[in-house]
Amino acid sequence: MKTMPVLNTIKKRLSAFALGVVDLVVRFKRTTEKMFLPWDKWVKPEGSIAREKLFSRFPRYLKEPAGSVRCGEGWYPLVWDLCTAIEAMEHLGMPRIGHFKAEERLGGLFVRVESGSFIVKELARDAEHRAAAICEECGEPGSLQLGHGFAKTLCQLHAAQRKPHKVKTVPIPENLATQRPKLLFLDTEFTDFDYPQLISIALVAESGESYYAELENGWSREGCSAFVVEKVLPQLTGGEFFQESGYAARRLREWLAGFGVPIRVVTDAPGYDWVLMLDLLHHELPPNLYPTPLNFYSESLPELRPLLKQAHDDACRDLSPHHALQDAEALREAWEVMKEHLHPAILRQYLKL
Repeated sequence: MKTMPVLNTIKKRLSAFALGVVDLVVRFKRTTEKMFLPWDKWVKPEGSIAREKLFSRFPRYLKEPAGSVRCGEGWYPLVWDLCTAIEAMEHLGMPRIGHFKAEERLGGLFVRVESGSFIVKELARDAEHRAAAICEECGEPGSLQLGHGFAKTLCQLHAAQRKPHKVKTVPIPENLATQRPKLLFLDTEFTDFDYPQLISIALVAESGESYYAELENGWSREGCSAFVVEKVLPQLTGGEFFQESGYAARRLREWLAGFGVPIRVVTDAPGYDWVLMLDLLHHELPPNLYPTPLNFYSESLPELRPLLKQAHDDACRDLSPHHALQDAEALREAWEVMKEHLHPAILRQYLKL
């Protein structure tokens, strides 16, 4: 049972040692370049790096068809450093690399280098993780920013220019911030958009547990939109799930507290689902629940929208949409698809939003 942690520790130490050695080699290489070579041709420029300068310095790596670079100028220094390190290792006898690709995808830098070298793979991985904290536009410190139609790693200045969708922030209590929370995927059905009253609510944990309730009070058929009357009400399950709102709230509060670990709600409609859940609970949250939801904005990830839609359709293939429990399960499936395609460094930032 202890074998994997030990192996992981050894791998991390080997990686750190290898990167340290490469850093020393690169420092020596740069020192000799400054001493013996024309600075305007070989030496890394101070500050921003023009695309032409980057490509002319490393044509064998970066110019098509051998390779490609598709990202903002803020990440050019990372590409320059990576190419310098690879070049230095090749000068020491490492086999030449094959195809090189560095591109921005879903807010992160993805680097793919055709090489069997462990060191090259670690260098590429290190560049990816460093990019997760650097503005793609200018190279200043940055973080993941989500807005309608984009996901970018940006500094405060460029984030403000993008005007991302902002959510009111609430301080996270210390007892919740010490470990990664378990995620719960929320969906609700309600009367209409103008005056929403909760009809049904469902949460599905990432580990599979679920909560579902339909309220027998607090709403009326007369207050429902024509769409809700036609599409939502016929699908209500009834039976044991048809509950008085006070009982449903008490049951929900106990279900949330029963996890015994920090939990956080994920929703794609925080202005409705999250608000209606708070109303049901009368804002009396269990101590292990994060006071703000994690907002799943699929429109921020346009490259993934076809895959997310397919995941939703697959989850609802044998079931009709607009049933809270089924839609919560579909949201969980879409989240799993997103996790598979986001870079780990970007996913960690997403979970901190």
